[in-house]
Amino acid sequence: MMNVQLSLDETYADVKPIRKNPNDVSAYVSVMRGCNNMCSYCIVPFTRGRERSREMDTIVDEARRLFEMDNVKEVVLLGQNVNSYHDRSDAAVLANPTSRYVTSTQDFTNMFARQKNGGYYFADLLDAVSQISPELRVRFTSPHPKDYPTELLHLMAERDNICNQLHMPVQSGSSSVLQRMRRGYSREAYLDLIDLVKDSIPEVA
Repeated sequence: MMNVQLSLDETYADVKPIRKNPNDVSAYVSVMRGCNNMCSYCIVPFTRGRERSREMDTIVDEARRLFEMDNVKEVVLLGQNVNSYHDRSDAAVLANPTSRYVTSTQDFTNMFARQKNGGYYFADLLDAVSQISPELRVRFTSPHPKDYPTELLHLMAERDNICNQLHMPVQSGSSSVLQRMRRGYSREAYLDLIDLVKDSIPEVA
């Protein structure tokens, strides 16, 4: 008999990735596992489980080692919904006891309320990793459009080593299709977000 129950807290933070080419100047750093979005067409929550994030300090330490010891010049923060990252460890909640979670705009919805806890959010993580060194470029993928609060966009605009490039999944240009997909936003909300991104981050790609 095989146990196929998916963990609610395993992040594999203690597993050190093996780099196939140690001479690469870019490296992926996994920051979270799973997905809570439950889009109507997607199997990910049932194969990878619910979202659970690594503690922020372990991610920053891994990125610092890559930069200082492995000569990596660019790290890519990686997660199924990377910008919904949320470190809810005891230490994180103690440092930030009040929730600061907001969706991109009021026209986006999140069907899960887990962000009501305090802790560290994606903007905190991106800020910490980008402060390792101004010579370290930072990117991230794959995001969900609902989790681009203005705090995150302003950080990207202000920090020179955070690349002005976003992966912004479209999924559909039809609001009725997006509703059936359970994406949590309409065509109009998505286009308004794109306008906000362009206003916030000059020359964004």
